[in-house]
Amino acid sequence: MLANIPYRLSLAAADTLETVAEEVSGADSLTELLKTLQPYALSLGLKLLELAVIYFVGSRLIRLFITLLDHTFSRIGSNETLRKFMRSFIHIGLYAVLVFIMAGEIGINMGTLAALLGSGAVAIGLALQDDLSHFAGGVFILLMHPFQVGNYITTSEGDGTVQEIGLVYTKLKTPDNRVIIIPNGKLASITVTNNSLMPIRRMDISCGISYGADIQKAKAIMEKVIRSCDTVLQEEPVTVFVDSLGDSSVTIASWCWCNGSDYLTTKHWLLENVKLAYDEGGVEIPFPQVDVHIRDQA
Repeated sequence: MLANIPYRLSLAAADTLETVAEEVSGADSLTELLKTLQPYALSLGLKLLELAVIYFVGSRLIRLFITLLDHTFSRIGSNETLRKFMRSFIHIGLYAVLVFIMAGEIGINMGTLAALLGSGAVAIGLALQDDLSHFAGGVFILLMHPFQVGNYITTSEGDGTVQEIGLVYTKLKTPDNRVIIIPNGKLASITVTNNSLMPIRRMDISCGISYGADIQKAKAIMEKVIRSCDTVLQEEPVTVFVDSLGDSSVTIASWCWCNGSDYLTTKHWLLENVKLAYDEGGVEIPFPQVDVHIRDQA
């Protein structure tokens, strides 16, 4: 049925042209020719004027609606990428409705046209189903805000700072200056750890000491080092404790707090200076070793 649409439209146009041609061929003079064409010209002019009025009024209403939509998005503080997409999507949709209305005014069967467009949409959807899933994931990310540009996130696909959140892909920049591009469909379906969401983070560090070392001294040295760190938040609690008893060492651990932006800097500084302080204080840090005993066979 859909394949016959152009054929039917061409038949209707051919019948109209044939009628006009017959009447024109029957005219004996230029005056009669003009009189013959006058009703058709008037009808065509009125129809074009009607279409022009519909387009003028419709386009003004669409522009007004889009302006109100922009004000609404600005008021609720929506994401800029999502705002641009929704604006373009609604803009195209409203103009498609306007074209449908104008097509109906010139006698095109709306049901047939809608069926044709629907069949085309289904075919395109099947061909682009993977891309559409990534697109849906992008809309989900932009609506739910699990992370934003500038956040450092950890995923099974890679870790990095979010550089760009698109409608299909998200770009991460790794600490060693590589770029990871992750499809949003996959990103929306896996676990994402946002390391930048909270303003402060707890720092956990630990160090093993030998069983012969003084535990209280080791705890006091670790706490002193933590207290001397400029990036540790001194107003937050500092806890030092025995975390575990291993096969060859006693693990001394601590909890302290720092700003999220200082996390790695604080961790590296503490690990280095705890080791130096233990060496200076005579606290032994065990390491795997093998004792070899040689028996005299003589």
